[in-house]
Amino acid sequence: MDFFYRPPKFLKLIFPDIIWENEEDKILLTIDDGPSDNTMRILDSLDRFGIKAIFFCTGKNIEKYFNEFNAIIKSGHIIQNHGYEHKRMILRNRKKNFEDIDRSCQVIRELTGNTPVLYRPPYGLFNLHTLQAVRKNGMQMMLWSLLTGDHTGDFAAVRRITNSYLERNTILVMHDNRKASVVFDQSLEHIVNLAEERHFDFSLTELKTSRDKK
Repeated sequence: MDFFYRPPKFLKLIFPDIIWENEEDKILLTIDDGPSDNTMRILDSLDRFGIKAIFFCTGKNIEKYFNEFNAIIKSGHIIQNHGYEHKRMILRNRKKNFEDIDRSCQVIRELTGNTPVLYRPPYGLFNLHTLQAVRKNGMQMMLWSLLTGDHTGDFAAVRRITNSYLERNTILVMHDNRKASVVFDQSLEHIVNLAEERHFDFSLTELKTSRDKK
């Protein structure tokens, strides 16, 4: 099952336009699914270690947790697109794909004045319609080189996966949701310590995070 946490090379060859690794020789931390009622604690943990992250947020949660959404921005993190409803896009038709992605872009643009340039499909699942909707909105799809396993709520799994596969240019995925909240702090601390032992640094890739509105 580790192929789910660490995508196989053949997928990267089939989809070369998807971002799989960090362009910098450093770890890029990304956090999916928020904002939520756990967001403020996550921001405190990130601040404790001096780490900035890309938050892939859903439009529905942005509307529900608007104060937490603003706190992410004020803390110096980057907001990108995780869809509106957090559905399995691979199972949705063209109309549903375009509606969901268009709507999430609109929510982020209206609240921040910026248009997202990155999209990550919920569960990492997508189809041809998803790719078309992403391109239509001027975005690029970013997946990951390592899913930490924090979404299982099992710290032993996080420790095994990260010990086995954490590399210098990893795009790392953690989660801002109820199940991951049980192990988030412990997992982040372990990852930070592991990176330090291996002499890896954390950094945000220099991304263009907005486009001029036309």
